[in-house]
Amino acid sequence: MCIQGNAIETSGNEIQKHAQLNDVSVVRTYCGHGINQLFHTLPNVPHYSKNKAVGIMKAGHTFTIEPMINQGTWQDVTWPDEWTAVTADGKRSAQFEHTLLVTDTGCEILTLRPDNDGMPHFMTQ
Repeated sequence: MCIQGNAIETSGNEIQKHAQLNDVSVVRTYCGHGINQLFHTLPNVPHYSKNKAVGIMKAGHTFTIEPMINQGTWQDVTWPDEWTAVTADGKRSAQFEHTLLVTDTGCEILTLRPDNDGMPHFMTQ
């Protein structure tokens, strides 16, 4: 999915395909982003299919993948505090993030936990 030469948009296709196979949806309001001298920078990395992301992955590109996955609708609502996002139908949602580095030979997950085969902390308790 995240290898040199792939279009940026392909990651969204794979994330949405996986979500649909598990009867959940992917929020379209938020996306992953590039990391460079500025923290939130291009490219934008949408997490849903048929997106219009521009660009090709190249060795040295660093970006995040951080989808919000919902039990119900993909639509979300932002509260008046302009920070809190909730699902439009009130069903549960989860969000997670990894930072990836495209290399000459593939992709390195920079935020992978070094212990327990990279499993999240909550899954090792």
